[in-house]
Amino acid sequence: MNHWIWLRVAAVLQALGTTLHTIATATGTASGSATPSSREQAVLEAMRGFHFDIMGASRSVWDFYRGYEISITVLFAALAVLMWQLSSLSRGEPRKALPLIVTVLVCTILLDVLSWTYFFAGPGVMSALIGLCLAVAAVTSYRDSHARLPSAAASSAI
Repeated sequence: MNHWIWLRVAAVLQALGTTLHTIATATGTASGSATPSSREQAVLEAMRGFHFDIMGASRSVWDFYRGYEISITVLFAALAVLMWQLSSLSRGEPRKALPLIVTVLVCTILLDVLSWTYFFAGPGVMSALIGLCLAVAAVTSYRDSHARLPSAAASSAI
């Protein structure tokens, strides 16, 4: 498969992961349905109830928790769009796309480590699959960009 197809597969997986993350946050912490026990409810109430001043604003631990949760959704969506755009760029200019592919790959690897360390198998597996697609795209993009270079003999004849 061509490297740009691997990038499209990664983009679709990232979009799916973004959708699942959004559904989980909307049905879980936002609605409170993921906190049926009184102990869990007490933790959430403590998070909502503990306010502190930061840079002239009063915020709670809950505000930071929800803000980071929503920020991750935005980041995931941007990564999906970026991967799709990289697939288009890499079709015509794999050499120019390669450093960007590697940057997104490193980001995905770091997100995967965080997923396995702090969360659970769902995000870890999804991130690993995306990382695998990006790694294959990077390797094949590297090969394609070097295959398009004129040989030394051909360039010296010109």
